[in-house]
Amino acid sequence: MRLETFKMRNEKLKIRKAVTASFLLTLLACLAPLQVWANDVSFTASADKTTIALGEQCNLEFTLSGAGMSGGKNFRLPDLSKFLILSGPNQSSSVQIINGSVSSSVTYSYVLQAREVGKFTIGSATIEADGKQYSSQPLTITVVKGSPRQSASNSATGGTPDNAVRLGDNLFLRAEVDRSRVYQGEQITVTFKVYTRVSISNYTINKLPDMIGFWSEDIAIPQQVNLTNEVYKGKQYRVGVLKKTALFPTQPGTLKINPLEIICQVQVQRRRSNRNDWFDQFFNDPFFNNVQTSNVTITSEPVKITVLPLPKNDVPHSFQGAVGKFSMDIALSKNEVKTNEPLSLKATISGTGNIKVLEAPGLEVPNDFEKYDPKVTDNIDRTGPTIHGSKTFEWLLVPRYPGAKHIPPLELSYFDPSQHKYVSLHSSPIDITVEKGSAEPAQFAGTISKEDVKLLNQDIRFIKTGAEAFRRPGEETLSAATAAVMTVLPLLAFIGIVAYRQKTMRDASDLVSFRARKAMKVATKRLQQAKALLTANNAEDFYAETSRALWQYVADKLSIDRAELSIDTVTQQLSEKNISQKLVERIKECLETCEFARFAPASASEEEKKKMYDLASEVIIAAEKEMHG
Repeated sequence: MRLETFKMRNEKLKIRKAVTASFLLTLLACLAPLQVWANDVSFTASADKTTIALGEQCNLEFTLSGAGMSGGKNFRLPDLSKFLILSGPNQSSSVQIINGSVSSSVTYSYVLQAREVGKFTIGSATIEADGKQYSSQPLTITVVKGSPRQSASNSATGGTPDNAVRLGDNLFLRAEVDRSRVYQGEQITVTFKVYTRVSISNYTINKLPDMIGFWSEDIAIPQQVNLTNEVYKGKQYRVGVLKKTALFPTQPGTLKINPLEIICQVQVQRRRSNRNDWFDQFFNDPFFNNVQTSNVTITSEPVKITVLPLPKNDVPHSFQGAVGKFSMDIALSKNEVKTNEPLSLKATISGTGNIKVLEAPGLEVPNDFEKYDPKVTDNIDRTGPTIHGSKTFEWLLVPRYPGAKHIPPLELSYFDPSQHKYVSLHSSPIDITVEKGSAEPAQFAGTISKEDVKLLNQDIRFIKTGAEAFRRPGEETLSAATAAVMTVLPLLAFIGIVAYRQKTMRDASDLVSFRARKAMKVATKRLQQAKALLTANNAEDFYAETSRALWQYVADKLSIDRAELSIDTVTQQLSEKNISQKLVERIKECLETCEFARFAPASASEEEKKKMYDLASEVIIAAEKEMHG
């Protein structure tokens, strides 16, 4: 029994030795080619296109490959300042086994967009592998004028150039308007929608559109973008609304809604290789995660709007720029009041249109009434397709004398685009009975008021009992020198006033110089208003007022027309004024930050708003010093 057990153990030991020997031989066979090809390492650069249009994208890749390579480190990118890097570095790796030989590769890919026209050389990139440093060959990219192809503006890369993923018309951004021909002041609703047939994990608004020539109000939409199905040009897409804005043109002519730019994180399926061996088939199986996330920048197309001027015939005298459809309601706190007792009169204007720019209707009160400036209250609803709501003007009135008083009807005029004509609204006349109060001053003929009584001691002079100084009749009371000075002084004062007035008129006629001189004063006044809004914790109006202060300052200081006012124009003209590049960048940063914060004021903390105010004040003061230094 023991002998059989010994024989079985001996057989098992022989089998183990045979398996171990076989494994070692196989391992040596695999290591032998690795030793031979250990130094066969290459580092190359490639681009899918060497000639592109201005604004078009291209894919740049650096690939480190070789047999027995242990990997690369300390990868250094060449200077790419002539291009905008939209995505990257996107790193991918692959391993190949051919006839028992193992080789691997690592690829660093980028998506570039041309900034300017010209012929540019991309220098050598460097990387370290197995203790040695390798350099790629330089590449030359030629950028020509022309519009970029749609497929290039919506593309992402993954893996090698043969595996580049083209999005084409599977992802784009559209700006839709409910109308393209309106009257000045009439509402236009623009909706920015993303159309996709690929998977998007996230998106970020990279650049808000410039609304030059429009007054805008953002329409409330859900914070979470809900995708719905929509057929566009015969293809079905998943569509999400990113932004909806109500625009009110402030001037006639052809205006342009500039593009919105967003960055999407697109998830695309990529293949490791185009080879048809068992290794690629195994790892390209859906069981493995072969999804790559790439950043893709897309922009909407600009939209042109034709704005018609308001009719100049039959314009009511009470028209103050209201466009839409409105109604007016008048409410008086009481119709019977005593003298010196206050009462309030409210005028509520409701409807749809440019409610925020409505001005108070003209109110005429009797001469014996004291009228104070109205308190203005806005109640605007931004949840529907059109901006609607109401605006209330409340006057405080104080009657001073008793009697039956009459207030004429209030009149409001607006332009109705649907009827293509002006409409005037009139309230009913208001009658007020004022009774005499306890604090009523006397007003009847033959009576004397308390104020008159106080002046009696000035009408009756007492007989003077002391000796007074006398002078002879005809004797001069002033010296000749004093008389001469008093004669010439008014003449000199008159000449000085005339000269000052002429200088003022000359300065006022030079509008460019006049705006430049007043720019600092106007900006300081607006910043003071912004500070008051900051103290009142009114974030939305604070950012709006700060933005107006900045734009007003640069427009007046640089003499830029409002229609041509943009960040690019401002930065270019500041540079031409020999303003330091550092200050130009700070002004640009301040304008962009403030404009962006206007659309998301709730997300800013108190510290961020304080920093925004301090930054705006600092750049305006610094610009003033450099321009006059």
